Amino acid sequence: MEPVTGIALVDWVLGFLDTAGYPLVFGITVFENIFVVGALTPGETVVVAASFLSTPRYGSLLWPLVWISSVLGTTIGANISYLLGRKGGREALLRYGHRFRISEKRIADAEAYFLVHGSKTILLSRFTAGFKSFMPMIAGAARMKLPWFEAYTLLGAALYTTIMVLIGYFLGENFERAMAWLAGLGYAGVALLVIFGAVLLVAARRRVRKRRRIKEELEEVLEEEYEELGHVEEHEAGEHR
Repeated sequence: MEPVTGIALVDWVLGFLDTAGYPLVFGITVFENIFVVGALTPGETVVVAASFLSTPRYGSLLWPLVWISSVLGTTIGANISYLLGRKGGREALLRYGHRFRISEKRIADAEAYFLVHGSKTILLSRFTAGFKSFMPMIAGAARMKLPWFEAYTLLGAALYTTIMVLIGYFLGENFERAMAWLAGLGYAGVALLVIFGAVLLVAARRRVRKRRRIKEELEEVLEEEYEELGHVEEHEAGEHR
């Protein structure tokens, strides 16, 4: 494969991905959805890069096969996490979670969110960083019915992969235009573009901090609901006795 970006390391990675192809996309997306391991796996980057290489001018991959490889890998990886939760249960999360900065409070928050929002949590977690490999294990520990888990996992994998493939293919189709446009800007134009990007980055970080603050407030509410639910269950159990 001929150099694409002019950056040796990036071109080497793209060349390797173009050669390894669909098995690499499949393997990476499997690992991305396994509990703990997923946090260290760049699944989205690989899918976007493979989709970039599915444009005829840059690679030999086909985007439908990239899509299928990603959806299959995502589904299988999520099922492995579900099985781990089903077999190990909440006890395993409590025993080993602290080694990976997963506190008992975070587990309780996830369980509370799962109880309140039900099966759709599996779908929504697909679009939330840090939860896509965590929530399937919670679903397994909570004994979520397997048909519902499979349905929402497959739907989430299909939707999320479609977005990643579209992004990668769009980048591939417009890469030369973007490079030509940057070359026409000159040094002053590129400097202005960098400044504009920095402003956007600062704004994005502020938004992330705001969302994090809202999330913490939501977690506190969910934790209170979880505790209240536990008290209600204990009260009902006492009445049955």
